[in-house]
Amino acid sequence: MRGEKISKKTTEFEFMCLLKVYSDNNSFRSFENSTKIPVYNSYDKGESNEKNQVRTDYKITFDVSEKEWDDFEGQVKDTIVFLTKYFDELEKLLKTHDITTAYLDFPLYSRLYGDIVNQNDHLPKELIQLAGKLSLGIEMSIYTKDAFD
Repeated sequence: MRGEKISKKTTEFEFMCLLKVYSDNNSFRSFENSTKIPVYNSYDKGESNEKNQVRTDYKITFDVSEKEWDDFEGQVKDTIVFLTKYFDELEKLLKTHDITTAYLDFPLYSRLYGDIVNQNDHLPKELIQLAGKLSLGIEMSIYTKDAFD
């Protein structure tokens, strides 16, 4: 699982909405050292991960929202604020690096249980427009409430 953080209080995985950016050819270290955007983590190609596997690409991940997994509307509002606030700096990053993929990752708890058979989560056009201008994809990672028990 990418971008996980262990909470000392709950020992469950805690990561909220993140912006993940990958490159096959360019390190993000210089950008990370100069940016005002809150960086969650990063790694370089050739580094070993926690499983002693050698990483085959470069990655930088940004903290976008700290709203809980059951507060999708809050995550979306925070993401619009984040993209608006850091738009110029993100645009510069995405134009100066050979990006293979970049996307917003919204972690959500599934609401499918009991008699509930459908879950809908709306993305407002303002978010779609901002993400589109930056060529960002959008991912919704859906977990069961007991995924980390």
